[in-house]
Amino acid sequence: MVKIATMKYKYPLLGFVLLLCLNSCKNDLPVPNTTVTIVGKWFVTKQNSELFYNGVLINSFTQTNFTSTDFVEYYGDGTGYFSKASSTGISIAEFKYTLSGTALIRYTANNNTVGTPLTITSLTANSLSTHAVAMVSDPNNQGQIDQEIDDDTFTK
Repeated sequence: MVKIATMKYKYPLLGFVLLLCLNSCKNDLPVPNTTVTIVGKWFVTKQNSELFYNGVLINSFTQTNFTSTDFVEYYGDGTGYFSKASSTGISIAEFKYTLSGTALIRYTANNNTVGTPLTITSLTANSLSTHAVAMVSDPNNQGQIDQEIDDDTFTK
């Protein structure tokens, strides 16, 4: 009778000891931070712009010769700055923004009702791409409204 009782508890005890041994060998590696955010300073690397009138392409250009003074910076509080170098110098403008999924809207600092809607097309820890469609005044035809499509690429 003693032999039957010993065998009855032998396998569960062996399983418990084996489980303890396997658990003690577990590696406790740190979990990498996988949160990717637009917060930070992003340098413009490429801009592709197309201008359409009544659905017909009337102008397009791609620019890649940017400097470290061409950037956009997003802060965690919903504000930011963008900078652009030109022949007359560097201009810096403040803005506010909202972000919902891939929908990003940048508002001028003094106006929270009219903003530039952007779509984030790609976001990694070190790269950001945006797509924007806007109606703009034609620079060559006063009173004419054109559709402008901009695709911008940034790096940290």
